Amino acid sequence: MLIRFTALRPVLVIMVSWLMAASCVQAQSLGPDVAGGKDHPLISRFAGSQLVGHQQLAFETGRFFLPAADKKSDPAKEIDRDKPVSVEGQVTRLLYIMPPGKTALEVHRNFEQALKQAGVKLITSVDGREAWWEPGLHWRANFQDMKFGRPFASDILPFDRRGLYLYGTVTRGASEVSVSVLSGPVALFTRGVYKVPESTTLSAVAIQIVEAKAMATGQVMVSTDALKKGLEAEGRMALYGLYFDTGKSAIKPESVPQLEQMAQLLQQNPALKVHIVGHTDNAGALAANLALSQQRAQAVVDALITQHKIAAPRLSARGVANLSPVANNRDEGGRSKNRRVELVEQ
Repeated sequence: MLIRFTALRPVLVIMVSWLMAASCVQAQSLGPDVAGGKDHPLISRFAGSQLVGHQQLAFETGRFFLPAADKKSDPAKEIDRDKPVSVEGQVTRLLYIMPPGKTALEVHRNFEQALKQAGVKLITSVDGREAWWEPGLHWRANFQDMKFGRPFASDILPFDRRGLYLYGTVTRGASEVSVSVLSGPVALFTRGVYKVPESTTLSAVAIQIVEAKAMATGQVMVSTDALKKGLEAEGRMALYGLYFDTGKSAIKPESVPQLEQMAQLLQQNPALKVHIVGHTDNAGALAANLALSQQRAQAVVDALITQHKIAAPRLSARGVANLSPVANNRDEGGRSKNRRVELVEQ
């Protein structure tokens, strides 16, 4: 079912059920939506608005902004521009033009109220109309590769510099969903497209929704030639084609292609000796991660010895937990890069 909110003007409808299609009573349309575009089931459009850009990706990174944390900035107005939150998963991005006469503040408040009542935990809600940040920051970080309806394009910023921004999360089934809403007055180009007089307000809204999920495994494999070149160039090679269940050391079946390439490298280079080094992210206690990373490295060594007949003296298992990261551990994007096995030349 749909919940309609009446505390503000009843122009926004939020879905309570994740699986049902979005719908709302539409006002006079500005024009046809961009071909192939449609509203997301989580959140409907502001009534009477036009969808002019859209993008849906099965697996990508979406970036969201937190309120400013430094003491010199007002968290009600400023965002933290330097430390975005990165979330990986299914990404939907939508750009709407609001009906003439609807201010960015009215749009912002409607989305804010409806998101709260739909169970979204708001993390950021800033009114940046008198702040130093500008909507182009969020736009350039997320929205430039959308499909646009004419005459819009990726290199045309739809917003004026005065923006309002919302970011929050909600749980749907087993997935955490992140959503952001960027509202602001339109740029001069957009005003010209709609032939709106200077006395009439015209606003735009960019929505981003990321349904967090793990990347499909079994798709990443470093070839024998790439392994050899990596060892020759840097003395080590990071492998993301070896898979383990969370907290476990048993190698999953989809790791077979990567193990075969490792074995082929060792068979073709009989003098080569290597360390197999296990790495984790920083989730959990260091002692437990040290033990887990050692066990995973040993599992790879054992597989090479028993399944591929590699001589045991040529292999050494080491586990270093999260002591040698290649990215930060503040978000899933960084943590996924840190969870790896490395092949290191002895």
